[in-house]
Amino acid sequence: MVEGNIIFDACFISISEISTDARTLNMARTFVSNGLSVCVIAFGSQSDSDKLLKEKIILFPIEIKSFPRALKLIRHFYKESFNYFDIAAANYFIAEDLYSLRIASKLKKFFGGKLIYDSREIYSALGPLSSKPIKQKIISAFEKHYVKNVDKFIVTGTLDEEYLKKHFNTDKPFSIIMNLPPYKDAVKSNLIREKYSIPGDKKILIYQGELLPGRGIIPVIKSLQYFEEGVLCILGQGPYKDEIIKESINNNVNDKVILCGSIPYDELHEWTCSADVGLSYIEPVSFSYQLALPNKLFEYCMARIPTLVSDLPAMKKIIDEYHIGIAIPPESPPKQIADTLKQLCNNKDLFVNNCDSAAHKLNYEALKEIILSLVRS
Repeated sequence: MVEGNIIFDACFISISEISTDARTLNMARTFVSNGLSVCVIAFGSQSDSDKLLKEKIILFPIEIKSFPRALKLIRHFYKESFNYFDIAAANYFIAEDLYSLRIASKLKKFFGGKLIYDSREIYSALGPLSSKPIKQKIISAFEKHYVKNVDKFIVTGTLDEEYLKKHFNTDKPFSIIMNLPPYKDAVKSNLIREKYSIPGDKKILIYQGELLPGRGIIPVIKSLQYFEEGVLCILGQGPYKDEIIKESINNNVNDKVILCGSIPYDELHEWTCSADVGLSYIEPVSFSYQLALPNKLFEYCMARIPTLVSDLPAMKKIIDEYHIGIAIPPESPPKQIADTLKQLCNNKDLFVNNCDSAAHKLNYEALKEIILSLVRS
């Protein structure tokens, strides 16, 4: 039980399931391992609370519920968050996404302290809203309203920083914290192959992340008709699931597409290590996606498997520097995608060595001083 007179060093607010929220978990763990006290308001269960308590992270869980519309989910989160307002006092409130910004702003007003906004996407140009301009305008106005209360910003790359400084017309400080995983050695794993009875002569392609349009899943599904030995395993959940099933059937490859569901972040590395090639084939359906530098790219690298990447600026820069995959245009035809996947599989040993070298540099430990500087005067 947390007493009401405790003042945490940092309080994270995230409208995500804490068990799969890599960015929040990694930052909170960095704080705690360096002697800072941390609480988190996020979707979770009592089991999640018990596990995190062993790491000295206090979780204030919001009950996970299923709603037909995202707005109802957000309202549910807002309403339940207020139950923790008397015990979530902190010196720094960190909004881990746009939809947490309102709660973090209210906590700052209630307790004082500083507000940090982790803009992990360009929320003024979201991929899923590329065909819904009215909703996008509402979200952009919401963000600009609450950004006035922000003291510091976090972004995932330099391109995001350049854009957001102009977009918000602000001279407040920005910190770049890339979506890097903690360092781990690769593990020998046949988890996916054994769990889904995939023959040894098949190559396992893996996508991990939310199931949304523009994530390159459909183009890869279409390419499977030209890649006989390829099997696509999709780790994640989201509103695009039905479209994925439909396209798999339409392209006669539904026997080669496996929907694995959501995997807890702390279990993800073993799953990723059991694949042959990772997919980060983002389509530039929005400005946010054009600047994408997703955590999956670095998680594949940490698992020592090569990645198929779309040649968008931020991702291509990583590929060109570390040679951990191949970047091709996002509008590439299915056969070209298939040929590139084959090339990655046929030259896997070379890419594995490159990934191993990069993993010693592209890890969360390398960001330690930047992360700690967020809460140091």
